[in-house]
Amino acid sequence: MTASMTDGELGRVLLTLRGVQWILGTRGDPYALLLRATGDDRNDLGRQVRDRGPLYWSSAETWVTADHEAATAALTDPRLTPRPLERGSARCGEPVGEAGGGPAGDPAGEPAPWDVPTLRETLPMPELPAALDRAEYRRLHHWAAPVLGEKALRRLRPAAERAYRSRASALGERFDLVDDLIRPATTQAARLLIGVPERHADRFATLCAETTGVLDATLCPPRLDTARRYGAALPRLHALLAETVRTAGARRVGDESGASPGLAGRLLAAPGPGGPPDVLTLCALLALVGIDYATTLAADAVALLLDHPDQWRALREDPGLAPACVAETLRCAPPVRLHRLYAEWDLEFAGTKVARGEELVVLTGAAHRDPRRHTEPDRFDIHRHTRGDGLDGLLAGPLDALVGPAARLAAEAALRACAAELPELARTGEVLRRLRSPITGGVLRFPAARTASAHRTP
Repeated sequence: MTASMTDGELGRVLLTLRGVQWILGTRGDPYALLLRATGDDRNDLGRQVRDRGPLYWSSAETWVTADHEAATAALTDPRLTPRPLERGSARCGEPVGEAGGGPAGDPAGEPAPWDVPTLRETLPMPELPAALDRAEYRRLHHWAAPVLGEKALRRLRPAAERAYRSRASALGERFDLVDDLIRPATTQAARLLIGVPERHADRFATLCAETTGVLDATLCPPRLDTARRYGAALPRLHALLAETVRTAGARRVGDESGASPGLAGRLLAAPGPGGPPDVLTLCALLALVGIDYATTLAADAVALLLDHPDQWRALREDPGLAPACVAETLRCAPPVRLHRLYAEWDLEFAGTKVARGEELVVLTGAAHRDPRRHTEPDRFDIHRHTRGDGLDGLLAGPLDALVGPAARLAAEAALRACAAELPELARTGEVLRRLRSPITGGVLRFPAARTASAHRTP
């Protein structure tokens, strides 16, 4: 629908959808305030959600949980899927623009603009495969694990660390940690992992930059200029990835060894029911979700370590703590902070009846701070993951299974590089986050200096 709208029409729809989200937040509903994604304290809002019980109905017309036990159950329940039901078959979980209301007995909501299309209809973004059926995610994960899983990626750790260290060593005295180190190094690592040829490196980097934050746009209406940028960049990036997959397939056919560089070639050679469309789906997820996932994870890890000098010092003295740092960052500040699921049929969940088609949002960031699951949940402590916890108890949605291993590898490499090349790293200003990013809380700016003395130099 985006392409057929004038700027005036698209701008009015986006502004209306955003306005409804803003109005819902004025009622004091903590999830509605999370949707507004402004300056509210996310941790406090998460506590408010937990205080409402294991499952509550939000004024944004969705079920919400921040209870660790309920969140774990939801993320593994086969009756709940990331793919929304088709419009008209049941309520599709959209916060505005859909028929239906909350459960009986809830206060009447604000009149909804029924003639306004939903965000999903306004910005369909077919190039972003972030709402597949649960069974489809499971199939892709099982098929790709020998190539894209934790064990398969271990061999890439030395090369990844060298890439981050090379870029870190070339930094000046003052720089932006995200723009000058983490994001470009992560984008380069993703290009090499996928197998995009060197001649397309600049094009790939530009298109990835232009689609940054696209996952948030599936929930929070972006600005008009951002929507237009996504509309232009997504098809171009998708075409580049499709060309990469086609080239890898042609090379494999003409190569007696059957080997091709990059993820695309290795997956095409992998046994199983997968084919070029599946390879393209995985490449798109790594480019559109994985780069942002890894960048935010690494930036938040560094920020938390600098806030805790003793733990930053521990990492410098023992780079082997990098996985523990990443695991604790995933708990305190996961780069995908919520997951949207939909009931495939009427069911009972957490003692509550959930109707077919209704949306259930799992606030993983808040659930990780559930005091019934973690001791001193608001304390950042990398050593809690050196006592045998590992990634146990960390909530992961369907997307995490596909992009999580590569993102964790990248974040660990970034931390080791910072510890080795920037041991006296200091922040020179506030870490800024993208506006309208309720899902990722993506880091926008991270002003830094090699040393605190460089920060003080006029």
